[in-house]
Amino acid sequence: MNEKINVLIETSPLGNANAHRGIGTYTRLLTQNLEKINSFNIQRSTLEIPEGFKPDIIHYPYFDLFFSTLPLSHPAKSVVTIHDVIPLKFPEQYDPGLKGSMRFIKQKFSLSKVDAIITDSHASKTDIIEHLGVNSEKIHVVHLAASEELQAADTKSINRVRRNYKLPKNYLLYVGDINYNKNIPQLIKTLKYLPREIKLVLVGRNFKLQEIKEWQWIETQLALSNVADRVKFIPNLGSDAIADLSAIYSGAIAYVQPSLYEGFGLPVIEAMQCRTPVVCAHNSSLMEVGGQDVVFTKTDAEDITRGINEVLSWSKTKRAEKIRSAYKWSQTFSWKKTAKETAKVYQSLL
Repeated sequence: MNEKINVLIETSPLGNANAHRGIGTYTRLLTQNLEKINSFNIQRSTLEIPEGFKPDIIHYPYFDLFFSTLPLSHPAKSVVTIHDVIPLKFPEQYDPGLKGSMRFIKQKFSLSKVDAIITDSHASKTDIIEHLGVNSEKIHVVHLAASEELQAADTKSINRVRRNYKLPKNYLLYVGDINYNKNIPQLIKTLKYLPREIKLVLVGRNFKLQEIKEWQWIETQLALSNVADRVKFIPNLGSDAIADLSAIYSGAIAYVQPSLYEGFGLPVIEAMQCRTPVVCAHNSSLMEVGGQDVVFTKTDAEDITRGINEVLSWSKTKRAEKIRSAYKWSQTFSWKKTAKETAKVYQSLL
């Protein structure tokens, strides 16, 4: 096919609350890298098809289970990205209510009309088949990647963020949200079993006082474990503060991903890319993303502590070897590769 393929990407996640979440990052980096492929004419749109543009493909980079994010009909071949269906795996923790349940029915019907589904991992593909009743042949696994701008920081940068954010000297790190599946209370509880000089830094927009059950769980665990003075919350790191985030990753003793379940687990790759050891729960997509050099654990505080202690026991030589090998693994994921594999899905429909 000599003519360029016209692709319309629905970019509303860049202009709403999702802009600073993984969905926004996915939409932004995927679009930027697709725009570099010569065989495509990429058009960004938030609501309607721009005048004079006739798409061959429309890509919806976000699918919400309980909100109407997917139209019932499409003027071109349609692709939707479903990052995960975690609320359907833990229904007792994610109650959609009556309106959400009704919208779920509508979303499932809309999903039956799309031509292809992209998802972040084989674990999510299995879940989509099981919980949404989609034919497996319609689902394409395309792994994500860390931003190339996230890299190991030098000592000067690490010291700068340590001063600016008042970071402790020896800290474990978590980056992300506070949803039930993230298992933050068990991560906080690990501090009970670790030396007092080790602290925990939690980065994410939701690590702030608020009237939701997930924050109440955090406050309860802080009190039960008596470790409030050993936990540092950073809720105000902007999405453009890549240099700060790189340095926060780089200054950590280890990055910990304690999740009960993940659709992908991007911070695991980010930490590897910043040359920080990773302790990671052994489940879901994390087994695909983790590779051979993370320390896998169960999801209870005691076993997470075991994993952390394993990293702490490494000699300087072993730590350097593990970091080097994990970094090499992280470079097998790239946004150029993600865009290329997404492009293959587009081309398969024409």
